[in-house]
Amino acid sequence: MNKNLWEDTKELLKYDNRINKVTLDSIIGKLKTEHESSSVLVLSARDEYSLSLLKGKELGDIIQSALRTVSGNKAINVKFVMEGDQNAVNATVVSDQAASRRASMSSPMEINDEFTFSNFVVGDCNRFAYASAVSVSKNPGQKQRNPLYLWGNSGLGKTHLMKAIGYEASCHFPNKNILYTTCEAFTNAFVACMKNKNYEAFRNVYRSVDILLIDDIQFLIGKEGTQTEFFNTFEELISQGKQIVITSDKAPNNLTELDNRLTSRFQSGIMMDIQPPDFETRKAIFLSKCNAAGLVFDDEITNYVCENITVNIRQLNGAFNTLSSFTSLTEDGKIDLDTTKKILSPLISPVTEKFITPEMIIKAVSKYFGLSPETLTSQLRRADVTEARNIAMYLCRDHLQMTLDRIGEIFGGRKHSTVLHSCDIVVNNPQLRQTASDIMKRMTEG
Repeated sequence: MNKNLWEDTKELLKYDNRINKVTLDSIIGKLKTEHESSSVLVLSARDEYSLSLLKGKELGDIIQSALRTVSGNKAINVKFVMEGDQNAVNATVVSDQAASRRASMSSPMEINDEFTFSNFVVGDCNRFAYASAVSVSKNPGQKQRNPLYLWGNSGLGKTHLMKAIGYEASCHFPNKNILYTTCEAFTNAFVACMKNKNYEAFRNVYRSVDILLIDDIQFLIGKEGTQTEFFNTFEELISQGKQIVITSDKAPNNLTELDNRLTSRFQSGIMMDIQPPDFETRKAIFLSKCNAAGLVFDDEITNYVCENITVNIRQLNGAFNTLSSFTSLTEDGKIDLDTTKKILSPLISPVTEKFITPEMIIKAVSKYFGLSPETLTSQLRRADVTEARNIAMYLCRDHLQMTLDRIGEIFGGRKHSTVLHSCDIVVNNPQLRQTASDIMKRMTEG
């Protein structure tokens, strides 16, 4: 235990912009340590007002988070009592000792069965990422899959897959030390260890694991010292055959502001992108939530939601939560389509209100270029046909969030790499992007 645990925690809190100077000086600065052990820190406040604020969720959580950072991510709980109330101190210590005994009988992992492979909905958008995650959980540390790098926009299920790896691996290998953390938490812990000059404790936490699951690696951008520390941690774990799983919102080669040594290491294992879910996957996710909650919506409502909520899974969850909450307030527990449209209107933009299909895009692009729809899906390579086909593929990917494989099937059985190249041509050509925008505008306004 760090002899200056609370003093170091107070020092770290000075840099937290969520705490104003008055609170820092008159409340936090006046707290006294009443008891300290490997599992609990009991602090006493001078008055009832201070105690009520400290026991409030916001301030209490901030202090707890700082304490965890200073302690090297150890499971130390902070408790608050009134100064002079020895009975409260004793009761807190006894309660925490009992909780520690219970916790010692269970897995120390902070990963539970909330996020598993069994409750992850698989579709064309994430099938390969899912298969890779399952493989890693059963055979961690294999060179060809180490590290496993999962990337994609926010809300598509990267963290779910990462935690599922941890949960599944803990079932197969109960003696393995598995750590899930965020890159932000890693950074905060490293900053704290620099302040305390306690590098050994920090490295004991992150370099002694068998499986390291680290979320949102892009958070390392702009933090050169932390990048160096993570690079050394990465090298140490890989050299010992330990498994590393990383998530990010970008592919490694697009993290141009990161140290090249890191991005090259990220590409040495297996990289899997997760695309926005297609209609079928969105519907499967929505129906699985309905089944779990015991709710049944009319098909027209289910289809409306899944046709128009297209950005990510979190938005789909929000739509489900909104509908389920509304139905609980109705007398018969039912809802109609018109009401659904009204209460979900904040989530659905005017552009996505009109449901667009790949067939509609092919028809619109063909009409714009004076071609037949069949020509776009043919094997013709004439310049005007290729340009139109590239734009149609681009619109299917960026506006319908379709997978590259699915687009390739629609456009005459073309390969994943061919579709990607066609989309990149449009992305890198301002004139083609403007043409695509004009076509999309005609479709949504027509």
